[in-house]
Amino acid sequence: MLEVVLSELDRVGHEKLAIEQVAARAGVNKVTLYRHWPTKLELSRAAVLLVAGETPSQPDTGTLRGDLLEQFRALRAQAREPSRRAVFRLLFDARPGDPIGELVHEIRKEKDAQVMRIYERAIERGELRPDADPRLIHGLLFGAMLGFELLRWGDEEGAPLEAVIDLVLVGVQPPPKSEQRRPARRTHAR
Repeated sequence: MLEVVLSELDRVGHEKLAIEQVAARAGVNKVTLYRHWPTKLELSRAAVLLVAGETPSQPDTGTLRGDLLEQFRALRAQAREPSRRAVFRLLFDARPGDPIGELVHEIRKEKDAQVMRIYERAIERGELRPDADPRLIHGLLFGAMLGFELLRWGDEEGAPLEAVIDLVLVGVQPPPKSEQRRPARRTHAR
């Protein structure tokens, strides 16, 4: 049932989503839908939560780069699926005061809070500078990945995910040990 909702969201958007059309495409009576989801917003919420639940929020490969690649490969795969792409478009289409927009951003904030553990582990392992801003890093990567996937013009591959991740991480990695500040050697005057 929720797959039909996602398909309809992709086809017509949330504003034009009609419970009657969802029921007809799913081959059920609209009363059945209303019994489980009394409003269009609740029906959309269930569909968005389905997609959010499919995304790994704390992969642990042992490296920040590996964790980010796993996280963003899953997100990119979702963004390429027509029925999942609608949820990501809702992020871009949300307007202040719009209930579906607020819903999508609320869920995004919850997922982002879970993902922050990836960055905390990276700081603990010394892969990120202690003053690195995980929310900024994640926002840049998330925005770039979605932008390339949703706004591409005929390019089937989009930007190489590895290149985008590497580009962002270069600016927040600690300097190599050879460049880290060493204590000055004392020379004894004779």
